[in-house]
Amino acid sequence: MGLDTACAVEVALAVALAVLIVAIVAASAGACAGAGAGAAVHDVELALGDATTLMTYEQARAAGDGKAAAAAAEDEAPRCALCLSEYAGAEELVRVVPACGHFFHAECGVDGWLRARGTCPLCRGEVWALPRPPRPEGPPLPAR
Repeated sequence: MGLDTACAVEVALAVALAVLIVAIVAASAGACAGAGAGAAVHDVELALGDATTLMTYEQARAAGDGKAAAAAAEDEAPRCALCLSEYAGAEELVRVVPACGHFFHAECGVDGWLRARGTCPLCRGEVWALPRPPRPEGPPLPAR
């Protein structure tokens, strides 16, 4: 093996080792950052599994902040922000985002969005504002 070949092999090994180290650091940082994400996904699953977030359009409108009623009073039919079609009737099922009160056709696929992102597609607020459980007490830190 010539000197140039040996040098090229050493450089290739050094680059491969550097890439491996960066990949390991990135994977461990992602694992640490994602530790709290499981709780958020669990909260979304609770919200979507809860029958109180699936209701008729009329119930959602009555429970809302009055914007849908104001739009109806202006002869502007409220529309689903996902599919942009009007709500068909009072008995049509809608999914309500618990934290903000926005609602969407149940069949528009909003459940998939909420599970994947954990935010309202309209205002980007968190889906379910449940308080996080307290962290368990650890041993006291040593005095300095």
